[in-house]
Formats: sequence, C-alpha cells, structure tokens
Amino acid sequence: MIISTKTKQTTKSDLVKIGCDHPLFDQVVAMGTKNSKTLGHFPRGAFIEYGKKGTIIAAHDSNKTLFGYILFSITASKGTIRIVHLCIGENNRGKGIAKLLLDEVRSRFSLQLKGIALSCREDYTEASKFWEKYGFIPRNRSRSRSKQERYLIKWWYDFGNQDLFSWSNENSEKTKALLDANMIIKLRDNDTNEQTGAKYLMADWLVDEIDYYYAQEFYNEIQRDKDKERASRSRSFITQFFGAKSKPETRDEIFNHIQTIVSGNSANDISDKKQLSECIAGGIDYFITTDTNLLESEAGVYEKYGVQILTPTEFILMLDQINNRSNYVSTRIAGVNVDYNQLESREISPLVDCFLRKQRGEKKHELRNTLTSITGNVNGSKVKVIKDKDRKKLGFWAAELKRNVLSIPLIRTNETKIASILFKQLVFDLITYSIENEKLIIEISDRQLDDSDKETLESLGFVFNDWVWTKVALTGVANSVDIFSNNRIPPEFAKNSGLVKRWRNEPKNFTLSLERLFWPIKFSDLDIPTYIIPIKPFWAGQLFDHFRTSSNLFGAAPELAWNRENIYYRSVKPISEEAPARILWYASTSTDRGNLSRSQSIVGCSYLDEVHIGNPKALFQKFKKYGVYEWKDVFDLAKNDIDRDIKALKFSDTEVFKNAVPLEDVGKILLNNERKKNTFASPVIVDTNIFLEIYLKGTGYSNE
Repeated sequence: MIISTKTKQTTKSDLVKIGCDHPLFDQVVAMGTKNSKTLGHFPRGAFIEYGKKGTIIAAHDSNKTLFGYILFSITASKGTIRIVHLCIGENNRGKGIAKLLLDEVRSRFSLQLKGIALSCREDYTEASKFWEKYGFIPRNRSRSRSKQERYLIKWWYDFGNQDLFSWSNENSEKTKALLDANMIIKLRDNDTNEQTGAKYLMADWLVDEIDYYYAQEFYNEIQRDKDKERASRSRSFITQFFGAKSKPETRDEIFNHIQTIVSGNSANDISDKKQLSECIAGGIDYFITTDTNLLESEAGVYEKYGVQILTPTEFILMLDQINNRSNYVSTRIAGVNVDYNQLESREISPLVDCFLRKQRGEKKHELRNTLTSITGNVNGSKVKVIKDKDRKKLGFWAAELKRNVLSIPLIRTNETKIASILFKQLVFDLITYSIENEKLIIEISDRQLDDSDKETLESLGFVFNDWVWTKVALTGVANSVDIFSNNRIPPEFAKNSGLVKRWRNEPKNFTLSLERLFWPIKFSDLDIPTYIIPIKPFWAGQLFDHFRTSSNLFGAAPELAWNRENIYYRSVKPISEEAPARILWYASTSTDRGNLSRSQSIVGCSYLDEVHIGNPKALFQKFKKYGVYEWKDVFDLAKNDIDRDIKALKFSDTEVFKNAVPLEDVGKILLNNERKKNTFASPVIVDTNIFLEIYLKGTGYSNE
C-alpha cells in the first residue's frame, strides 16, 4: 500500500470510477507498475478485469493528472470489500488523498455490505498507522508466502451492519456487557490471585445471564503487544466473546464527545475512550473496567448516554439485584444470607483446615489446641462461626470472658471479596458482645492479622501494644473531661494511645473523635447537631433495627445487622442536614409485619458522616455497594424522575435502642425543653440536651 501518514493540507481533487476506456486508465496501470515492488506484481490484464467491474476509483486534478487510485474487489456472498491496491503518487502522499478514496468506497457500499478487508505487511509501519487512524482493526496476523520470514496483518473496517448472527444476538434477552482490554487480559491469564473480582465474571451460572463483548479497538491493543505468542493467545481467547458492532460515524461522533467527559490523552487513555465509545455506539449498557479514570467519569457518561461504567464486583452485584440471584458467591454484600452459630466440637478440625494461616508459618496443631482450649471453657468462652447458605465457612471469632476483659485470641475471615467488610462487622459484633457482658476492655491477640485487618482495628479505636490490640468500650453519658480523671480509661491505654496529649492540644476538635473511639458512650459536651429523622419501620428493620425483625434479618441472626456503615435515601427538602451530626431514628406508622411496638417511636441513633445530593442514578451507582436498597426503591423516591435530585445520608455506628421511645414520651421531652410536640413527618433538628434525654431513655444507661 503506497500511502503516507504525514499531515499536510488536503489537495483538491476529483474522484472518478475508472474503466478500461477511461483516459486515466493507462496512468493507473503505470502508477501500479511503478510501485509493483511494494504492491506486488499485477499484470495489465488484471487491471482490465477490475476496470470492467467498475472497482477502480481514481483521484485526479482538473488537468486529468492522476494523484492516486484504489482498486478493490467485492465478494457478494460474504458481503465484503477487499482492497487490492491503495496507491498514491510520490508527489501527492500525505495530502489526504488516501482518506478521500477510502471515504468514497465507504459511502458507496456502507449500507449494503459488511465492511472492508485488506492485507498489509507488518513491517510497513507508516501504512499500519494510517489504517489504525482511519478506523481499521488488525484482526489477524499470518506468515506471508515470501521466502523471507515476513508477516501480513489482516485489517478490517466494519460498516456496523447487522447480519443474521449479530441480529440474533442483538435481540437476546441476556444482559450485555463490554469488557475493557485490561479485563480481558486478566481473564486470559486466569490470575487467581488478582483482587479486582474479574474471576467472578466467568462463573458458570452467568452463562445464561450475560453476553460479554469486546471492543474492536482491542485488536489494536493486541497489535501493539511485542510478545507475538501472547498476542496470538489474545486473538484466540476473545473468540469466546462477541465483537461489538456499531456504525463508524456514530462511534466517532461519540468518541469526540467522550473526549470532553473523560480526561487523559495518553495512548492508553485514547484506547480506553475508543473502547467506551464502541460500547455506547453498539447499544451495550454496561462497560466493565477497573480503570480509575473511567470509573470517576461514570456519572457524566451515564447522564449523556445511559451506559454504566462498573467494576467487575459492582457489575455482579448489580446483576444480582436485577435477577434476584446470589449464587455467584454464597453471601451478599448486605451480609444477610448467612448463619451465625456457636462452634460444635466436631467442627474444630474443619475450621482449622479452613482458616489455618500456613503461609505465615502457623502450625495446625497450635491452632487446633487454641480452639480446643477455648471450646472446653463452656461457661467463660464462645466461638461463633459465620457460614453462607451453602454452609461454606466465611469467618469466625473466639472470645473468652475474663475479669474485666473480653479476650479474643482468634478472629479470622476467609479470602472472599467481602473479607474486609466481614472482618469489620465481626469486630463490631465483638464490641457489642463486650458491652452486653459488661466488659470494659477488649483485647485481640491473634497474630495472624493482615494489614487491612490492622487498619480496620485502628479505625475502630484499637491501640496496638506488645502484640495485643486493645480497645476500651464505654457506655452511658459523661463529660469528655471526666473520663480522664475518674479512671474510666485504664492508664496504660491512655498512655499508649496518646489520648491525653491529643485531648490537651485540641479539646474542641477532638471530642467527636474521642466519643467515637470509645463508642457507644455519648459526651454531654459534644457540640454537633442532632437530627430526628423519620424512617419507615420497614427500612429501619432492613438497615439496623433487628429488634423489629425479632429473630431474623433477611434470614440471618440479628448479630449480623450490617450496621457499621450504611446509606439512607430521602427527599432533599425541607431540611439541609450537615455532617458531622448525630441522628435519632424515628420509625413512623407501619402496616407491615414486625414488632409493632417499635412503630411511632425513636428506635436508635447513629452518626451522620456525609450528606450527598444528586440525581437518583448517580447516587445509587455511588452507594449501591452498601446493599439493601434496589434501584426501584431509589427511583420510587425520586418520583420516577431521573433528573429529580434526592439525598443520600451516609451514617455509621448505629446503636439500636432496646427500649423504643414512643412518640408520647418524645413529646414530653420536647415540652420539658421548651419545644413544641412534633409528629416528625420530616426531619427536625434538636439540641444536645434533648438528644441525651431520649438516648438515656432508649438505652437504659445512666448519666454518669
């Protein structure tokens, strides 16, 4: 192919179909013969045959001087055009003539044929750059027939027309998702250690649920791979997926707009944008990637095109919500399809086999002896195992009740995608367990914790010293100053954590951090807002109120209410909450099943961490990892208006009141504090005194 990619101003030229009797025919033959070293030997008789078929198009000036020509064949049975020659005269290369000739062929046949094919030597790098820039895809690589070891690249330009096969797939009821290049590579390499969740995409149950696609741009990624054996494996691997089909002009128009939404101009960034453009142009609703730049642009892309950009894990969870399926992994992120049982003696050996940290040097007999010793102490210890609905073990903790300490020698989670969330919840459960058993100090001494486990412990107020993680859990109401002077905090804990020094240096800003560190205590001198927020009893039960749902929460025991962090959606008006703040949850009137004594009552309190306002799709996409809510719930709240802003309240560390505080009692507390009674049809802000009175009544704690 005699072309050039150098950029010059396009030469004004006319295009004409060349027959054997056309005045330019001899010039075409002469130009082809002159460049036969590159184009290959092509006899005059062959030119005549192509001329008779009308498949030679020439570019020329007003003086009938030939600039270049394109010679091609049409295979009607396959619906394809094959370019034989694209030849531009030496003095006219790099002036846009090659593009004009291709544009002419495309405009004449794009509605009735599938696309354009051609072969070009791999070492013709300038030509290859041109083909890629125009939109051709390097579909294959094969050895040429020359004696020297040379390779041909088979390039393809798709017109985007549907054939019988693609039409059938287009009308499939399966969910369609396009995998980006990096995701395909992870699947190709079958990397079982990778942490993106890509491996879940190939679960057997998804075969009947999803059709996976690749962007044609992926072939350019393959072409750039210098490891030709690996490139060959990539070409072979993607044959199990569908190639995205789209109209080139639509794809290119979308790409130009994507440039304004997604940042980045590196070669990888451009390739990513091209893949996303193919996904959108091909009518595929989901684009699967782990690229941070693309994920951060999801809201803008969705607003314009309705395509969601998701990580593999997010996509699987989304699919689970759509199809009401959960067998891709035995437990859902919301943490509900599990059993939470006391360990039986016959389970010790299987538990050891499941949670032994052999790679860290832990010995099987040591773990077995520790578990045996703990389970033997019937009155002073407890081992609880968490399992999914298929009885697969996900995690466990072993605790011993000592004088003033809850000692946890073992706390483990299995390697699943929810391991870090599960570990945090297990620790949160242990804090609750220590409070129920009136143990002030919690000590975790398991030496097999990984880095993420340690980070979780630090975030929950644990202090590390001498191989033991220690936390102090205080209850009731107190002044933050007093806890340092009345020995409520063990001196060694205060010393190791540096709390006294931090409190002296920043008493005002540190009070909230201190209260959360010693959760569930509440400080009377903490100056942050409190909002009484109405919530339907159903959602209170779903999010945190396990007393309402009695013995089960989604089929799980109440210990597994995932109440460390969560999201509550509500309308934007009439109040603008500000974080940080405290929340008192008012469960309104209920007609559904559940503990009706917890309706029209304040049933718990939380910390308000963040307030987000936006359109329902953007907020749902951002926070759907917290489970519980499905898209239809959020959409209903927005009155089925995709452009109607709603509010997402991110809250954490919920303390559920054993004694729900009825509306009548709340009214009396308001009157005693010179406030009017309220039915809490919408959120109401109250002061610290009102919060503390309601809190003490709900928890039964004393004011110390």
